[in-house]
Amino acid sequence: MIVCSCHGITDRDIRRLVREGATSPRQVAEACGAGMGCGGCRPCVRALVAEAAAPSEKAPLLALARSPEPA
Repeated sequence: MIVCSCHGITDRDIRRLVREGATSPRQVAEACGAGMGCGGCRPCVRALVAEAAAPSEKAPLLALARSPEPA
């Protein structure tokens, strides 16, 4: 979905930037321009950065599933 219509930035673009190391909406804006135009997308950019940066809830369950049982 298009998040920033001023610069044609999608939610996938923002998630990719977070995977590549962006840790804040400002870093995303500096990398691709999202949020630098009219500013209407800033709340969505903030939410996407927070969502993409949050640790997966599945990770602890996978770690438990892989750990050997105590003897």
